[in-house]
Amino acid sequence: MKLYNFTKMHGLGNDFLIFPWSEQLPKKNLIKALSSRSKGVGCDLVVFLVKLEKNIANYKTHFFNHDGTRAEICGNALRCIGKLHYERFNSKNCLIETDSGLIDVEFNDDYTVSVDIGSPKFDWKDVPLIREMDGSNLGFDFLYLKNGFALNIGNPHLVFVVDKIDKKKLTQDSLKVRNSKIFPEGVNINVVEILKKNEISILTSERGVGLTEACGTGACASVIATNRMQLVENKVLVNMPGGGLKVEITSNEHIFMTGGATKVFEGKVNFEDLRNV
Repeated sequence: MKLYNFTKMHGLGNDFLIFPWSEQLPKKNLIKALSSRSKGVGCDLVVFLVKLEKNIANYKTHFFNHDGTRAEICGNALRCIGKLHYERFNSKNCLIETDSGLIDVEFNDDYTVSVDIGSPKFDWKDVPLIREMDGSNLGFDFLYLKNGFALNIGNPHLVFVVDKIDKKKLTQDSLKVRNSKIFPEGVNINVVEILKKNEISILTSERGVGLTEACGTGACASVIATNRMQLVENKVLVNMPGGGLKVEITSNEHIFMTGGATKVFEGKVNFEDLRNV
């Protein structure tokens, strides 16, 4: 019987199983079983973390959504990795290789973690969209979700500004957005309520996960989109059900995200126990 070590962590309630990894990646059904909150360990995403030697990056990451599909990047999980790295090696900085490129992560003196998400992409091919169209206003006209600003911040996001966040209405209309087939690789859908020029509230329906307590890249995408609409400033507090993140757009359009990362517990799991779940 082989047991695999993991650490359960969360970033503002967006939770993960992080496995130190050096083997072939498990199949989709096993990811789904691990993620199941009723039959497995339970999480939003599973992260396989490969320690790199003699490489510019400290780690290579493999992110998998609750439904077993692969994710390019996860902002909240990156903060958790930064905290793990600090605890294990007493090093405040680490460089992480993701499917979207290299990401710089820094553990701060106040025990928060900052992530340089990089620069957003707006071209329809980079989001990506199914065909050429104006990503700054996709013209959706549902009962709740109107217009829509599409961008890629390591993964595809769609941002809607609303008068008031409504979980039920977001769930209903997000299905209509996904059924529109405009996003060939799927999309994370965010609704934004503007509170002040430097403060917003958001709720995110994540691709492959559903509604989450928090979404790091969703917070970044929401600030970028509303900043482009001239609704917010360059430094914004983003409130989510699980807590707040600070997001900053720098002069060279890099996006920095700062927030907490929490270890829940460490454990071991026998994958064979989950193969028939």
